[in-house]
Amino acid sequence: MKFQDYDLNIQIKRALEEMSIHTPTEIQRKAIPQLLDGGKTHVLAQAKTGTGKTLAFAIPIVNQISTKQSSVQAVVLVPTRELCKQVHSVFRQLTKFRKLKAVEVYGGVSLDRQRKEIKSGAQIVIATPGRLMDLYRRRAISFDNVRFVVLDEADRMLDMGFLPDIQFILFDAMKRVSPRLLLFSATMLKQINKIARQFTKGDKVVEVNVSKDDLTVENCKQYYYMIRENKQKYTSFVNILKEEKPKSSIIFVNTRRWGDKLRKRLSQERNLKLRFNTLHGEKTQNQRELILKDFRNERFDCLIATNVAARGLDIPHVTHIFNFDLPREGPEIYVHRIGRTSRMEHDGKAISLVVSDQMKLLREIEKFMKKPIQRLYFSPRTRSKKQSKSNQSTSFSESKKKVQSILHASD
Repeated sequence: MKFQDYDLNIQIKRALEEMSIHTPTEIQRKAIPQLLDGGKTHVLAQAKTGTGKTLAFAIPIVNQISTKQSSVQAVVLVPTRELCKQVHSVFRQLTKFRKLKAVEVYGGVSLDRQRKEIKSGAQIVIATPGRLMDLYRRRAISFDNVRFVVLDEADRMLDMGFLPDIQFILFDAMKRVSPRLLLFSATMLKQINKIARQFTKGDKVVEVNVSKDDLTVENCKQYYYMIRENKQKYTSFVNILKEEKPKSSIIFVNTRRWGDKLRKRLSQERNLKLRFNTLHGEKTQNQRELILKDFRNERFDCLIATNVAARGLDIPHVTHIFNFDLPREGPEIYVHRIGRTSRMEHDGKAISLVVSDQMKLLREIEKFMKKPIQRLYFSPRTRSKKQSKSNQSTSFSESKKKVQSILHASD
């Protein structure tokens, strides 16, 4: 089926056409019909990044909430500011031809401005939990008419310590209205499932699982280079960049400090002819937004980032993901990282640097994905001068031994 075949408001169909979205993804095919019935069905969906889950909850919400009611009717909770802006962008495009107002709410910017936007008639609020709590406690927002509450990337919100805030919002702030719950998570942890079951109170719950059809793994070609020791990583990585010549890439590191240091060193490599920038938690919100805007507009080629960029960034033109550092958090973060490329149906390439003592972690990643990662080898022309000299001295030594053995035999 195409979206034009769904029982949707004509204004939504028109918006989807303008967004060049015609055919639903699997998560959309399974989740949207469950939410268009106008009833009280709750949906718990397990779906990896890049599968189109934002539209899976946005379309039913925009289709069903009232344009005549100027109060908040839907709340979407997200873990990060970046994801908040991304989800808000989808709602803004989807509501282009309907008289609905969506507002983004997150920390690091003026609270008074967000309060005014909500009071001016916001019907959909996309928010990080902490800032939403602030607004609620200041009586700047009311949940009395909320019909839908969405937990987007619920596992990530738990990882970031938002559990108490989520529990307060669901079980205290919204206890009088009992909205429909739409929960989306890459992994359905026991804690998440428990919260959902407590909130739905025996109502009908539909579980949707498309994690087996992991599009980020299917469409992303994955490779790794074996590095003998950490001190060889930088030189090896420069050679990889020369070999790959990425048009647009994200380079993941595990620490903010090393991200800044790596940017400085790579920017001084004259032969690379690449432009670099960094993204991490110490950047202000305004700085992050400007960096992402520049990246989307292709004003630089390589974004060096910590895991703050592992989820929620939708930048279609990314061709390469480099794991300069394998994620210490394990296989799931690796999958989220490589999901920054191969968005939707597009192909991508992920290359990891694996130090010899990290083979156990690499095998855990392969086991998690049920797929081997192909090893690449450095070509002779990409080896460092130090490696070449070492090889030359080894060859000379071997030749000398052969000559000595021949002479010894002739004696």
